[in-house]
Amino acid sequence: MKIEADSTGIKAITRIILDEIHSVLEKIDEHDYEEFLSSLLSANNIFVTGQGRSGLVSRTFAMRLTHIGLNAYCVGDATTPNIDQGDLLIACSSSGSTHITRYIAGLAKKAHAIVAAVTSQKNSPLAGQADIVVELPVKEVSTNHKDCGSIQFRSTLFEQACLVYLDGIILSLVKKLKSSENEMHKRHSNLE
Repeated sequence: MKIEADSTGIKAITRIILDEIHSVLEKIDEHDYEEFLSSLLSANNIFVTGQGRSGLVSRTFAMRLTHIGLNAYCVGDATTPNIDQGDLLIACSSSGSTHITRYIAGLAKKAHAIVAAVTSQKNSPLAGQADIVVELPVKEVSTNHKDCGSIQFRSTLFEQACLVYLDGIILSLVKKLKSSENEMHKRHSNLE
């Protein structure tokens, strides 16, 4: 997708971005969603990982999971406990080939934890390591060699779609767990 000459205003550009996110999310697999949701509900502890902007998205997800009463941790934080059987690692990576994310997924598998990959590449090495694969089918940026794909820089569309998808998961969990706004507010940080 290309930005037309008359599409340089902020409303036109944000409309294109929202349309791109919608085009990804309308293609998600409902079975993968149900399997992912079930794994979250059955996990003793939930760990999230990802590098760069994918890591930032995964951290926001962990924070929201904590707000609704689940035990969630960000890999690499000093207070993160060990992962074990019955736990879930969620690894976010657009390419599915980020070395450190794959390494962490391998460590989780060795500890007999379930690994869920959230990726745009269902045939990636990370997806091959995972027990559950959530594919967010993002077309990479347009280049001089192709005209299809996102107008945005590198994997920006993946991170945006991932954030919205994971927020959708949070809303689904809120309904299933019958979490109240009052309960979630009590778990929100008060040191800010």
